[in-house]
Amino acid sequence: MSKRKKKKTTLKINNVLILLVLISSCFLIYHILLLGPIEPVIRYIIIGVILLVNFIFFIIKKKKTKKIAKVMMILFICVNVLLCYSIRKVYGIIDSINKNKIVYSSSLITLNSNNISSIDDVSGYKIGLIDDTLSVDNYIIAKEIIDEQKLENDNKFVSYNDLLVMLKDLYEKKIDLMFVSSNFDVMFQNTEGFENINNDVKVILEKNKTIKKQTTSFSILGNNTSKMKPFSVLLMGVDSEKDGLKKNAYANGDGLMLITFNPQTLNITLMSIPRDTYVPISCRNNTKNKLTHAGWFGTDCMMETIENVFDIDINYYVKVNFKGVVGIVDALGGVTVDVPKKLCTDNSNRQGEVCINQGIQTLNGEEALVLARNRYDLKLGDIDRGYNQQLLLKALLNKMTEVRSVNTLLEILETVSNNLDTNFTTEEILSFYNIFKDILASREYQSNNDFINIMQLRLSGVNHLQYFSNLKSNLWVYELNKDSVKNVSYEMKVNLNKENPEMEKEFHFKP
Repeated sequence: MSKRKKKKTTLKINNVLILLVLISSCFLIYHILLLGPIEPVIRYIIIGVILLVNFIFFIIKKKKTKKIAKVMMILFICVNVLLCYSIRKVYGIIDSINKNKIVYSSSLITLNSNNISSIDDVSGYKIGLIDDTLSVDNYIIAKEIIDEQKLENDNKFVSYNDLLVMLKDLYEKKIDLMFVSSNFDVMFQNTEGFENINNDVKVILEKNKTIKKQTTSFSILGNNTSKMKPFSVLLMGVDSEKDGLKKNAYANGDGLMLITFNPQTLNITLMSIPRDTYVPISCRNNTKNKLTHAGWFGTDCMMETIENVFDIDINYYVKVNFKGVVGIVDALGGVTVDVPKKLCTDNSNRQGEVCINQGIQTLNGEEALVLARNRYDLKLGDIDRGYNQQLLLKALLNKMTEVRSVNTLLEILETVSNNLDTNFTTEEILSFYNIFKDILASREYQSNNDFINIMQLRLSGVNHLQYFSNLKSNLWVYELNKDSVKNVSYEMKVNLNKENPEMEKEFHFKP
């Protein structure tokens, strides 16, 4: 090969390498910027170093490039690609926690005893349909199915304003079929008389519809991304053994907990709300019913109902299912809890039996789920279960501060991303990094496991039988004590900086 050809070949290789350096550097800078509120000063320094290295390589390109420079460029490109992949993986997991699109699903169901096997058989029947025109899976998708299948031509539709009444009429054969959310098993399996709904009914037709999730106008970041504002979040346990929360999941499961967090004081209030609490349902003309029934009409209805009862703006929600609880606890290597009494229940697949004994012990995922789910062995039922759920959450928060392994962190994030849904944005989730960094650096934390001040709030009230005229039957409900509601509301508002704390005692000393 002549010197001229060799020089041209070398020049081409240099041009390709410098182009790859620029492209890989741009991608890396883009991914570093995705990390938002995490260590802004360090990130900008790293970006400056990347730009400086690019400038040095560009100068070298104009001179006689030695083999060592080519090797350095190749190594630099490889490092850029590796870092891009690592950041993208972590960011992708966190980003998937906030499912910006929700898959709603509606089903046309009938009793197993009916001789209806397909949509083609649906002719000359009475079909129940809820009157809530804003409900995506209970009404909107149902109307689409009706139009597509031309069901109005040969069938009679019966309008209902209560899903439970409609389901009862289906069981009593006053109607032949009904449209309902495909999550009907989650919605009704804890309702008296419908515990075996999965075996009692069959699905004739199901349709899904993907809708973009509405974003909240509130932001914990405000104008200063390094300083979070106090916020409230509704934690909803979804009673489902299925792995994943890809479809819309209702909040009428095994737990409702209203949490407030003040990032400046590191104070948390935890308040469990019994699922049978008898309150006005906001999206049903404030008709009083069990709180769990608000979940049948979507997360917004549940949040608005609780907001009205406690006079607290709920900024965010978090939904987690059985598999999510089990996965997080196992990824952490278990959590230490003082179990109040021996409890037994089935596992996350609703199979077998898992028991935990009384006393301080380290629980694995399945055992922790027993503590979170069991209410039948507790004296106060759902009230005591709510308190146990608070104990578990407190133990989880403490254990998470011990995480030092990147692999453990990724395992937790992967578990969370699949079995948890929230309306926290990705940037807001990343901002919690600064909170945990402050906690880990705190001298107080080094000598005290209770690194966060947690106030466990208890609601008081009475259980009583309430007659429901639409069902023509009495159901057990939990009536809240008004003073109790006022007191817990005040404590939450203080933590959110919405109220000034009252001084219990004041001392005066003369010099």
